[in-house]
Amino acid sequence: EHYHFHIGMRMIKTMLAVLICSMIGWLRGEMTFFSMIAAIICMQKSTEETLKSSFNRAVGTAIGGVFGVAVLFCETQFHLQRWMPLYLLIVSLLIIPIIVTTLIIHKPSVSGFTSIVFLSIVIYHVDDASPYLYAMNRLLDTIIGVIVALIVNLAMPGAAPIKPVENAAQPAPAEDGAPK
Repeated sequence: EHYHFHIGMRMIKTMLAVLICSMIGWLRGEMTFFSMIAAIICMQKSTEETLKSSFNRAVGTAIGGVFGVAVLFCETQFHLQRWMPLYLLIVSLLIIPIIVTTLIIHKPSVSGFTSIVFLSIVIYHVDDASPYLYAMNRLLDTIIGVIVALIVNLAMPGAAPIKPVENAAQPAPAEDGAPK
């Protein structure tokens, strides 16, 4: 099978969003890996899909962030990481209520984002001087990536305009121009 290689606008937009996120991170004095991930995940082939993905990413970030900060609070109060197997068991068990929360709000598609944000906060912060500051920076990184992806997708050519709601429900005309 022959594959036709083509660098399209979505690739260029994704690259540009990653570059902008990395430059923002550089200006903030850190490499913002998580904002780059958010920008890559949120960049979609249409404006509507980018908006939907960005909204879902923000919802997942908020839920994962709340669970993550709650675990960090418990960790700082009870020093759970002294018993690392217990800490890892608690973290693993919390994936269930996190996923259940996404189901309760009828957003099962965000369970992956939510779990990743949660784990990036409670696992990746080990040995960080201020776990709360770390958590807030990870949430900020994700929001930066979401916003950058939206702006890049809306500002650059190639994004299909958002259809007005009244036109979205109407059937497209047939090839001869007559309604279907």
